[in-house]
Amino acid sequence: MACIGVFIGQCGVTIGLQILASNPPSLTCYDGTKHAIFIDTEIKVMSRIPKQLLRSNNTFSDFPGCGGCFAKGLASAESFIDNIMENVRVEIERTDCCMGFMLVHSLCGGTGSGYGSRITQELKSLYPEMFLVNVAVLPFRTGENPIQSYNVVLAVDKLQQYSDMIVLVENSVVGQELAGKQKVSMTQVNDKIVSDLQIILRNCKQVPKRCAMWEVMKIVCSVATVKFCSLGSHHGRDMTENIERSVRSIKQRTGYGKFKSLSGVVLSSHTKLQLLDQRLESKISKSFNFVDWNPFPVEFWCCQNKQQGINFAINNERIEESLMHETDSALLKFHAGAYLHWYSQYNVGKDEFASAFETVNKIFEDYKYSCR
Repeated sequence: MACIGVFIGQCGVTIGLQILASNPPSLTCYDGTKHAIFIDTEIKVMSRIPKQLLRSNNTFSDFPGCGGCFAKGLASAESFIDNIMENVRVEIERTDCCMGFMLVHSLCGGTGSGYGSRITQELKSLYPEMFLVNVAVLPFRTGENPIQSYNVVLAVDKLQQYSDMIVLVENSVVGQELAGKQKVSMTQVNDKIVSDLQIILRNCKQVPKRCAMWEVMKIVCSVATVKFCSLGSHHGRDMTENIERSVRSIKQRTGYGKFKSLSGVVLSSHTKLQLLDQRLESKISKSFNFVDWNPFPVEFWCCQNKQQGINFAINNERIEESLMHETDSALLKFHAGAYLHWYSQYNVGKDEFASAFETVNKIFEDYKYSCR
């Protein structure tokens, strides 16, 4: 079983290169090349892609920059969407059985948010039966782009409509988990993100001939309208310490009992293929703070790996806190009329903004209802 990786914008391309370096089976073709497409205007970033990894046509960089604006990225994507979809079609034909797509992109920049949204929409239109997973990276709360909050809200509106699972990666949270180090570089942040993603990329005993990404999506996104997923991982020689750190991390993401979780998956990596014992399973399960209505909220998987550790995927109502900062910031700018002319020139007007705010508020309401 295979899936196609589409890596968009500087953030997506950088993470994509590190994902491919981990040699994920689901993205690897029979000839050793990768089922991957890279899209960005930044030549310096694109030049780092090893040519032997991809088909020669699977990189797109010959298009104007998007100026950090969702609307410009969305408009620019129209000129290239047919060529991108043709390359996707060729990649599907190179697989033994394509289960779906994984898009990796930022919600902050113009290329990541704009192109990411347009490609997501087109893939769902052309291949409605295949799963569609977006790994969407939230910017640091300190700010990377003066209109990042607009980009986040507008992109989330599109992803909520067309994606099957949205893996929300928060740079601020990843940075906090690495805060024990004196200095945290973006390379370290990206390494941690790729480590967290292994639960949807790695083969395991429970799904030996299927795509782990598809299985995680079925478990974690059991309610169609609440489909945001948070990932985490802790690896080291001492498995007991990995479990303790994972429990602390899960508790932190559930607000120490403040937020309810709908469902989750836990993957244990060990030098020998073995499941965690029942006592450890119980300890981890309690930390998720699951809703009462789900009788089987968590599954435990295992895989053989040289580096011992714990990976987890969780769907919980903390999503509101994660998105609220950018939503509130966008509303303040919107009511002041700030930067709206940057969007209106590309046919994204007040109606589109109003629809996006309505979608985000509906996400918050759906989570509150499902986690009651």
